[in-house]
Amino acid sequence: MDSDKCSENDASGKSEEPMPRKSSTVSLGVDVPPDCTIDLAELVKRLLSFQPPNDDYSVHPELTAQDCLIVCHMAIKYLSSSTSVCVQTDSPINIVGDLHGQFHDLLRFFDQLGQPPQAKFLFLGDYVNKGKFSLEVIVLLLSLMLMYPDSVVLLRGSSECASKCSHYGFKDELIGRFGANSGTSVFVGFLRCFQWLPLAAIVGGKLLCCHGGVSPSFELEPFASGQPETNADLLNNKIERPFELQQFGLACDLLCSDPMKSPARDNFEVSVPEGERLKLNWVTRGRSCSYHFSKEALSEVLRILNLSLLIRGKCHGPDGFNVLLDRRCVALISSTDYLGQKKNNASVLQIDSSNINTRKPGAFFVLCPVKAAAKHLQHLWQSAGEIAGEKK
Repeated sequence: MDSDKCSENDASGKSEEPMPRKSSTVSLGVDVPPDCTIDLAELVKRLLSFQPPNDDYSVHPELTAQDCLIVCHMAIKYLSSSTSVCVQTDSPINIVGDLHGQFHDLLRFFDQLGQPPQAKFLFLGDYVNKGKFSLEVIVLLLSLMLMYPDSVVLLRGSSECASKCSHYGFKDELIGRFGANSGTSVFVGFLRCFQWLPLAAIVGGKLLCCHGGVSPSFELEPFASGQPETNADLLNNKIERPFELQQFGLACDLLCSDPMKSPARDNFEVSVPEGERLKLNWVTRGRSCSYHFSKEALSEVLRILNLSLLIRGKCHGPDGFNVLLDRRCVALISSTDYLGQKKNNASVLQIDSSNINTRKPGAFFVLCPVKAAAKHLQHLWQSAGEIAGEKK
């Protein structure tokens, strides 16, 4: 986090004390009565200690619309005062991929890897939609960020936008929990909050972390001729918050771009001799949003930014992680059995050393689906080994 003074918290991270628990109404787009208060420590304890009765995973922890609105209000005030578009942080750290409302997977990771502030976490976005506990996931993570800003970093994902939240379940979840009027108010509060989340993080000066990937904008000015140590500042100056996700541009690419699965080639009559095909490093995605990038494109962007590795979300592999583009890109998903159909594991990338070796930056901590591991609980938690292992 940068060192700007927040009126409700010391954002320099030198204190792990919770933010003051009284919320006051300011022009942040979230209507909260001035006399409303919340005990963040109690709220976090309530969520972290939740045990569904009789293993009934359809039961939700107790949360009120007022709880949610106050947390949104406090988060916006903190994010708008103290956090950059590109956050710089250090290791050791646990990097978490897409959660998609799977609250119980999040609790399992905390149980095994430790809870903030004892353990440090960087989340790559996609907290909501598709899963049935999006509200619990985002309320818990925002509350932990407020209490322990030096131990919890939240980035924005492509799901944290109005269109996806309206179509993939989050809005319906809130209206179902709180009714049409209160649910819509809470929905708007979270959308305002999402508009302030940072888009990228640099870990240890070597790892670029974001939900999507790199952008062709990084090969242009002012990045192309800039000094690596100033690129985070350039990124902060190029993107102004709050903003809603657009179809194209640098912010869209950080949230939505994808690595190519195979080289893309095309014919250009002017620049390519007849019978030859030119390899493309940037290709627009089929849904007309952002780009696919090649390993050459990624290598060039990392060179310009003086970084070594891209860590992203948006993984759909059975193992919970993929290592891509000549080992320059790692993709994570941290929700098991995605959509109840994929039967996939979930993973967190643990970077244990303060001196990052980019060929072996850390190890994958892998979580099996509960149902798949029910008969072998002693094997429920397993390590998938280091990035430099046999995984291709």
